[in-house]
Amino acid sequence: MDSAAEANSKYSLSEAAELLASDGYVLLHQLCNSDLVRSIFRVSRQKSHTIREALGSREIGIGSAAGYAEIVQRSLGRWDVPIELEEFGVDEMALPWWPLVTAVLGGDAEHSFSGVVSSEPGCTAQCWHTDSPHIAKEHLTPHAVNILMALHDIPMTMGPTECARGSHTLTNHLNNTTLVLDELIYQHASTSPAILVNGLHQSVPAGCTSAMSEGSCLVFDDRLLHRGLANQSDSARHVAYFSYRRKGYVGDTHFESKRSIFE
Repeated sequence: MDSAAEANSKYSLSEAAELLASDGYVLLHQLCNSDLVRSIFRVSRQKSHTIREALGSREIGIGSAAGYAEIVQRSLGRWDVPIELEEFGVDEMALPWWPLVTAVLGGDAEHSFSGVVSSEPGCTAQCWHTDSPHIAKEHLTPHAVNILMALHDIPMTMGPTECARGSHTLTNHLNNTTLVLDELIYQHASTSPAILVNGLHQSVPAGCTSAMSEGSCLVFDDRLLHRGLANQSDSARHVAYFSYRRKGYVGDTHFESKRSIFE
């Protein structure tokens, strides 16, 4: 992370990495300059319009398995359109979060996928969920991290992402057999921070959220319990996302549908 990024985010590279390790997430305020944000937003709008137009009036279920390769409805009114780095026209290693990604995942970290999530006005809150499971009984360093970029100012009424602080160390279904993997991954109504500490002498992870200014980025561990909150405003909320994995890790819970809207 360069000096400008450190000044804007208020954290040094080592501090951001430490927060990611301890809390499972870190919010980097105004990390991205306006030119980058405008460029990402322009591509996101164009791609989303093309895909939504192609989808037309066809109904689409909730979750990646019920969607299409080009679009997923993560919850009612919350649309996820994947967009390749090449379409965004960015140099991966020039992105302001790349030093943090490589500090956490290694210098050979790989880009997994990227895109934009748009939450319509009136969109309800998601159920608590993780994005991928732990891969060992012991707590390992992250195998994947995600970056959510605010494409405009996101006040609390628009429903920014809520994170259960420190929950990435408690979502291990391999270590805690009371946890059901599918209920962690696939947005089950009964999933909450409280279930992670049933029978344990630990306090319930606190739900934490914050308004985001344009260009701010939320970086979080793929195993963290989190959810997008309800959009109670009159405008759609748009965040671009960029996901990375440790070299050699293969995940299969993010985009599962193989059908195309163009078939």
